[in-house]
Amino acid sequence: MAALFKRKGGNIWHVDYYMHGKRYKRSTRTSDRELAELALKDIEVKIARDELDFNRVKTKTFLSEFTGRYLRFSKATKEYNTYCVEERVLRRLKESLGDIWLSRITAEQIEAYKIERLQYIKPISVNLELRHLKAAFEKAIKWGYIKSNPFKEVDFLKVKDSNFPKYFSRAEVNLLLQAIPDGTFKNLIVFYLYTGCRRNEALNLTWDDIDLNTNRVTFLKTKSGKSRMVPFNGKLYHVLKSMKRNGEKPFPFRPHFVTHEFKKFLRASEVSKKEELHLHSLRHTYASHMVMAGVDLCTVGKLLGHSSVKVTEKYAHLAPDHLQAVVERLNY
Repeated sequence: MAALFKRKGGNIWHVDYYMHGKRYKRSTRTSDRELAELALKDIEVKIARDELDFNRVKTKTFLSEFTGRYLRFSKATKEYNTYCVEERVLRRLKESLGDIWLSRITAEQIEAYKIERLQYIKPISVNLELRHLKAAFEKAIKWGYIKSNPFKEVDFLKVKDSNFPKYFSRAEVNLLLQAIPDGTFKNLIVFYLYTGCRRNEALNLTWDDIDLNTNRVTFLKTKSGKSRMVPFNGKLYHVLKSMKRNGEKPFPFRPHFVTHEFKKFLRASEVSKKEELHLHSLRHTYASHMVMAGVDLCTVGKLLGHSSVKVTEKYAHLAPDHLQAVVERLNY
């Protein structure tokens, strides 16, 4: 890697080494062999660190250049919905900061960006954007664009922890369905209500995933990557049985179309708490009514595909009878 030598007729030690395919010769400025060997070791360490990419940072990489590369990575390795979110938040960051060098983005600029976003979205949504950006900049470190992540120096906004999942009451479900014309889209909303699946889990389904003989549906493409089987009742059976099979998929819609149409019909309905509800509330509705009917949290979690019962515990407050039975066991 590197070696000491003296020039002909000279007393000063020099270091002869290669870096990035080029040969270099550098003076140690000493005639002392021990001091020269220390200089040699220092250069060898620097060469080794550079080969391992410890020192190589692309300081002149623009935000747009990194964004393009990162989004290609995101589209190839992540769920389409996640990719869309990351594309949106990175685009907004560039609109706010300009197309500056990635290495020049500071925590102060991010704090200003955080305040700017609060003018348009709720704190919980700002935190979601910050999490995606923080993850993207972690990848920028691994790729050698920056040495440190400026998002690590920015605190998330405080969000009240008392916000329980918002769900539709039985009456509100009827009001919503009354506002949607009969057809495939209405059947999709009913499907969400009776299976508790996520938006894309339903849209990725094929008819082969639905078994009308056993009243079961198998979700193969899920958020966790693990397949999940969910039984359904007679009401959903009759809805699915009545649907025409015009293609491979029972619900051939694009994700953003589904979200947009749902919001449109919700606004048109007579549901009073429109601002509190969204498409994902249909999943909360499924879980909430299950718990209120006495189904234990572990079972509800399995039906929803939760990785841990801790995720399902946010519905625990809806099981007062169960909680009452537990405290009744106390006997001092």
